[in-house]
Amino acid sequence: MVLRLLPDRPEGDEESVRARYLDEQILITPALAVDRARLEVLHMGERVRAMMTRVPPVLFEGEREDLVELREMDQAVDLLHGQIVTYLGRLSREELTEETSAELVGILEAANDLEAIGDVIETNLVSQGLERNEVGFRVSPATQTVLQNFHTLVLRALDLSLQAVAQRSPKAARAVIEMKDEVNRAIRSASIHEVRRLVADEPNRLEAYTVEVDILRNLKRIYYFSKRMARGVLPEVELGE
Repeated sequence: MVLRLLPDRPEGDEESVRARYLDEQILITPALAVDRARLEVLHMGERVRAMMTRVPPVLFEGEREDLVELREMDQAVDLLHGQIVTYLGRLSREELTEETSAELVGILEAANDLEAIGDVIETNLVSQGLERNEVGFRVSPATQTVLQNFHTLVLRALDLSLQAVAQRSPKAARAVIEMKDEVNRAIRSASIHEVRRLVADEPNRLEAYTVEVDILRNLKRIYYFSKRMARGVLPEVELGE
């Protein structure tokens, strides 16, 4: 499921990186404030998802300015994360029920996981794209297909995790966790493809192999953070199993 909230203002407008839903005046009503914070996390999730959808074309074919632009998209994610954490910190000073306290912690952890995904893209994946650009090799069409397929799988996990948080859905959360075997099979298959590509008669083959394997590794890290976000929705009895 792809979540769609209200459209953002233009990227150049400073307002576009301000929280939409956090309302200081309702902190005295914790149940409402928690719901607002949940909406803001989904707003943040839309930003992270927008970064994710740009990863394949920018990493495979993008110029340096495209990669820098992708990296800069994480600034908005970091700003929203900071505002959510601050808001939840203020909310934690109110008198909370046990249920509301648990919801607050879950929302905070979801925001942290989304920020971590943004950082993987900003720091790791963009760096691999820059290396590809600087060395001057091309990712072969066959390898692009392998990496794109794995990216699609990880993006599906992210979408399900956001659905789990939005709807407080254990079903969606379990679906993410149950993808673990599928993800592991996909990365094994992709790794075999990469090893076979090592003998290809192409320039900079070793450099290409290193970058492509790192892309796989970092996409798997994004699945890990998506899975961790999903686990925060499950009842404690399931987490203990």
